[in-house]
Amino acid sequence: MVGFASAVFQVQLLTPQGKLLDCRAGSLILPGHDGQVGILRNHAPILVKLGMGLMRVEQIRDRTNAYFVVNGGFARVNNNQAAVLAFDVITFEGMEKQEADKMLQRARSVVYGGGYIRQMEEMDVRKAALIVRMADYAAMGGLPE
Repeated sequence: MVGFASAVFQVQLLTPQGKLLDCRAGSLILPGHDGQVGILRNHAPILVKLGMGLMRVEQIRDRTNAYFVVNGGFARVNNNQAAVLAFDVITFEGMEKQEADKMLQRARSVVYGGGYIRQMEEMDVRKAALIVRMADYAAMGGLPE
């Protein structure tokens, strides 16, 4: 069996606002423009156009898993390094619990038929559904305290 130390690779998430993540992880799942793309150590070089979806970084050394709602950008994987350049990112990372709860509550009201859902664009409904899904995943590793 391969040990953890040899089964990881470098993952970076960069946005126009700055670096959101820089870690060694065991797996990365990206929302490609035409479907999900799974990345593990020693993946063949690849360039991925990102669509809207949930980016999952799991088996991170010395911390909980990380989840992001990503909308657009590119990812490059080469020599056990994944660089994700995302245009728009939503995450619970670094967020106060109260702020995360408020975002999740709003997203749930959009997804489950809150009073203003008819005014929302389809893209906003989809983004809200991804936020709810991200919260479900993050609950495994814990929402912000």
